Amino acid sequence: MQKILYLLLLGCAFGYGQETLQLRVEEGSHLPLAGAVVHFIGKHYLTDVEGKISIPKVNKGKYPIKVSYLGFQDYEATISIPASKPYVVVMKEKATELEETVIISKYIHAYNPVKTVAVIGKNKIQENSGNELAKVLSNAAGVSMIQTGATIAKPVIHGLHSNRILILNNEVRQEGQQWGADHAPEIDPTVADQITVVKGAEAVRYGADALGGIIIISPNKLPYGDGLHGELTPSFTTNGRKLATSLKLESSVPKLHEWAWRVQGTVKRSGDISTANYLLNNTAAREANFSVATGVQKDKGTAEVFYSRYENESSVFYGSHIGNLDDLLARFEIGKPLTTYPFSYNINAPKQKVIHHLLKGKAFYLLPFGGKLTAQYAFQKDIRQEYSVRRMDRTRIPALNMELTTHTLDMYWEHSYNHWKSTIGGSLNKQDNYNQPGTGVVPVIPNYASLSYGAFAIQKYEKNILLLEAGLRYDYKYLNADGYDMYSARYGGEHYFHNLTYSLGTALPLMSKYNNDLRIKTNIGIAWRAPHVNELYSSGLHHGAGTYDLGDEKLKAETGAKWVVSLNYDRDSKPKCRVNLDLYAQLIKNYIYDYPTGETRTLFSGVYPIFQYTQADAFFRGADLNASLQLHNNFNYQLKGSVVLANELHTKRYFPFIPAPRVSQQLEYKVAPKRFFNNILLSIGHTFVAKQTRFEPSQELVPTTPNAYHLFEGSIGVTLPIHKQQTLTIKLSAENLFNTEYKEYTNRFRYYAHDLGRNIFVRVNYNF
Repeated sequence: MQKILYLLLLGCAFGYGQETLQLRVEEGSHLPLAGAVVHFIGKHYLTDVEGKISIPKVNKGKYPIKVSYLGFQDYEATISIPASKPYVVVMKEKATELEETVIISKYIHAYNPVKTVAVIGKNKIQENSGNELAKVLSNAAGVSMIQTGATIAKPVIHGLHSNRILILNNEVRQEGQQWGADHAPEIDPTVADQITVVKGAEAVRYGADALGGIIIISPNKLPYGDGLHGELTPSFTTNGRKLATSLKLESSVPKLHEWAWRVQGTVKRSGDISTANYLLNNTAAREANFSVATGVQKDKGTAEVFYSRYENESSVFYGSHIGNLDDLLARFEIGKPLTTYPFSYNINAPKQKVIHHLLKGKAFYLLPFGGKLTAQYAFQKDIRQEYSVRRMDRTRIPALNMELTTHTLDMYWEHSYNHWKSTIGGSLNKQDNYNQPGTGVVPVIPNYASLSYGAFAIQKYEKNILLLEAGLRYDYKYLNADGYDMYSARYGGEHYFHNLTYSLGTALPLMSKYNNDLRIKTNIGIAWRAPHVNELYSSGLHHGAGTYDLGDEKLKAETGAKWVVSLNYDRDSKPKCRVNLDLYAQLIKNYIYDYPTGETRTLFSGVYPIFQYTQADAFFRGADLNASLQLHNNFNYQLKGSVVLANELHTKRYFPFIPAPRVSQQLEYKVAPKRFFNNILLSIGHTFVAKQTRFEPSQELVPTTPNAYHLFEGSIGVTLPIHKQQTLTIKLSAENLFNTEYKEYTNRFRYYAHDLGRNIFVRVNYNF
């Protein structure tokens, strides 16, 4: 017995019962993946040039393992120690923008394949570090931007923008002053691990307003059971001399692996930007954002809390605020500023400042009788200040100072059984918008309060190759506005809106004898949107846009029916080829839009064109193309294109500010991993935007539209392994490579200036 005890103690001292885990990571063609990140027992390891790692002294037992590599789907499994030597992990390549099923994370529901979606993955977000959200989103086919100058932009999906696009920021409806074309989304895109664009009319699951589509900003799952790791992403941009830095740290709590946390922050500063031939004075901006998240994960449920603060201050181009009518007409004629000043980082009036707070609490519980019950509460406060040039020292006082407070509550139950999945839920939204007194200027919109609630049910069926989905929702909205106009007359009133919406969708392969390479998805959705207060009651200078807006209190709610058909061809055999074609048609009853009346309003700060809100029945239709072809093991060609047509249903007149047809292409060359680097990627790209010929001259400030233009870009990037789980990626890229002078039709400042000139980026990404 003494000998046995002695041998046991001796075995423990020398690691008896411990094994060395040898692991190899490769792709489908059995080529090794160097620099893959292996998450194992709270630590991170990087595979070597042969795709291998060796982890000594691992106790016998079962352990979860996760492997990540850019461009590939995450591999998650449970392995038993001792394991076969070596344990081989085969990574599946990710179709970043042509995926049919998009899983944001394991604790969020999977988006059904019947939806038409475009996915912007983590690598594409990193490649766009330092850019604003709208610029990141424009990487997806069918998504463009509407701009107010070169510093303010918001996304456009199939010709629709602002209140017709619902943005989910970490599962919360983003609520800000998004009604203005110059009001960019108050979101830092670096918080996202993945961005999903749903192109259908998605009113059933998420409520009213989503006529154009939904943008889902999704951070990664909190790192339960994982060790400390993070990401540092500094960047520099030559045009505007912009500096931006983002830092993210995350980990689980030591010895409490079911408790995890994440912190993230971003700072940006830029000066006056320039066109191909001249500076745009007073276009500087600065931004400071941070977020923190924490959560506890148990077997039966999870509870998480998230808070973010976004702050942006940006100046408005001097040339959009003009002193008299003669100068305004002359500027329309010339199309560019008459004088320019030296480069500056100063932010002067006219300018705008936005602070946005978001606090979210969410919990879900696995019910004993089946299904999962989820509850989520969110609080948002959006503070927006706009400054105009005023007499004496009053310029320092905001001419517009609004505070929007929003409370939202969402609850839903979902359950999967046999081939069915059922979801039932409801939502409540309460808003108050208050114009702070003391500005000395009549607010462009009045104070208002709104209350809305809704209930929905979604049923999904999946068996073999057949996928079906149907949904039904009811919404009610109450709105009460109250304000005083420039003549001290009281105006406003109560409004009541309600509607029933539904959606139907299916997905199935067309030709199973060809290994299901070709699939078709179709979806019909009904959505609606109540007119916003600015459309009903605007009456004053919209400082950021440089326009004088007039509303119409008789406007009715919009109702839209959208039909989307998607054809997807995906061939994994060489040469690999992926093609996705989306065709859509949408009828919108009582479509609301603003147009220039041809008249002007003279104020102390200048002369401004008058824009009037009106409505008409509309017909939108178009197509998006997204394709990639692997020409060789190291060469890949990508092609994207989109076209949207929109006109009044009865008069056939075209609507203003509809994006012109565009096509972009890119050729990438990837160098195979070597000893000193994981990969080298070179690319060249070209974008062509056609002249917008479908417009109504009577609804434009000038009777012509900008000419067609070509833009070229190029980039080179390298990823270097540093130490164990650490990698360093350095990328040099250039946009508008040949410094082309051009104007974009959907830029509201195109009347006064050209668009951005050559822009060179230096981006660094350090993962640890």
